Amino acid sequence: MKKVSVYFGWLLVLILTMSQPFASAEENALALVSEAEGGKLYHAGKINVVVMSGNFYQMGRQYGALLKNELNEFYEMAVTQYLIGEKKIPYEKILAELKPEFDRQPFYVREWIRGMGETSGLGTDKQIIQSLALVPVILGGFGCSGLFAWGEYTADGSSVVARNWDMTAPVLEPYQKFLSVAVFNPVGSGQGVADINYAGQITWQSAMNQSGLFYDLQNGMMSDPYDAKNRMNSNSALMSMMFDSTSLGQADAFFNTTRSEGGLLINVADEKQGYCYEWGTFDFRRRVDDPKGLMADSNDYTDPGWQVTRQLPEGAASAFTKERRENLLALGAKYKGTIDARKMMEIFDVRIPDGGPTFPGGLDVKTYYTIVAVPKELKLWLRVDGIQPWTEIDLKPLFANQAAS
Repeated sequence: MKKVSVYFGWLLVLILTMSQPFASAEENALALVSEAEGGKLYHAGKINVVVMSGNFYQMGRQYGALLKNELNEFYEMAVTQYLIGEKKIPYEKILAELKPEFDRQPFYVREWIRGMGETSGLGTDKQIIQSLALVPVILGGFGCSGLFAWGEYTADGSSVVARNWDMTAPVLEPYQKFLSVAVFNPVGSGQGVADINYAGQITWQSAMNQSGLFYDLQNGMMSDPYDAKNRMNSNSALMSMMFDSTSLGQADAFFNTTRSEGGLLINVADEKQGYCYEWGTFDFRRRVDDPKGLMADSNDYTDPGWQVTRQLPEGAASAFTKERRENLLALGAKYKGTIDARKMMEIFDVRIPDGGPTFPGGLDVKTYYTIVAVPKELKLWLRVDGIQPWTEIDLKPLFANQAAS
C-alpha cells in the first residue's frame, strides 16, 4: 500500500504540473511597475525583473528602492524570525560571522550592497546580512542538475541550455516569491549581465550576459569537500567573469587562471557550444559527454582525468546524483536532433522516478526553480515551483548596449 500511495502521489504531481505548463501571453509580456533613479521594475507574471544602469553603487540604490518591500520582508523572515527568533542566534553574532564574507567580495559587490542598504532602509550592516541570509538559512544541502545541448542534438544546431536549482526542503518554501531577475547595465566598464536569484542575494547561481554567455553553478563538494576560505568568493568571481567575458574562449581562460574556494561544477555555453568545468580547489577539468553536442551534470566529478575520485552512494544518500545525470543523458539521446527551448522544458518537467532530473516532492531535497535559455536569442524561460509556470523573458531589450563583438 505504501508503494502504491507514493506512486499515485508522484502521478498527481505530474498531472498538476502538466495541467498548466506554460504562462499565458499576457504573463510573458513584461509589465512596467515602477521606476527609481533610472532603474525600472517589471513583472513577468509573479517574477520581479529589475533593470539597472550606472555604476554599481547607483545600481544598488535603484535595486534597493525598487525592491524595498521585498528586501525588508526577506530580512524579517530570514533574520528576525528565523535566525534570531527560532535559532536564537544574536544579531551581533550573525553580523560577525557574515562580515568577513562581505569583506572578501569584489569592490563592485560591496558597492552594490552599500547602495541597496541606503534605499532599502536596512542600512549597510543589515543589508550585508540580508544579501548573505540564505547561506546560514540553508546550512548546506545538495542538488541541481544541468543539460546543455548543441550541434547534432538541437533543432538548428545552436545551443539550448537548462538547469534545475535544487536545495534542502522545505526550508526555502517561504522564499520562493522572492525569486527575481536582476539586469545589470554597468557604465564605464563591463557589459550587461542578467542574474537569476533570490532578492538581494550575492550567492550568484545563474546568469547570462549580453554577449550570449550563460553559466550555472552546481555543488561539487561531494567530490571535493575542501573549503579554501582564504580565496575570493567563487560566486562573485564567476559574476566578474560574466561582466568581462565576451566569448567562450575568455571564459575558458578564467578557469585556467582561477581556483575555486570550494568544490563546484560550472556549466558555460555560448550560442554554439558548451562545457562543464569540474572546478575544484586544487585543479579543474573541462569536459563534454558527447563532442557532437551534449553535456549533463549533477553534483559529482565524472571526468576520467581525475586521479582521485570518491565513489558516491546511489539513490537518496547522494540526492540521486548519478540517477539525475544518467536520466538527462538518456533524454538528450532520445530527443537528439529535436531539442529546442520547448523540448528542453519538457525534459525538465520529468520527475526522477519517471526518468528525468526533477525531484518529485516529499523528499529531503526539492527542485525550487528551473531555467531554460537560448544564448543566441538572449532569451530565458523560468519555472518557479508553486509560484509561476514556464515564463519567457526576453533579455535583449533590457540590456542597455549592443553586445560586444
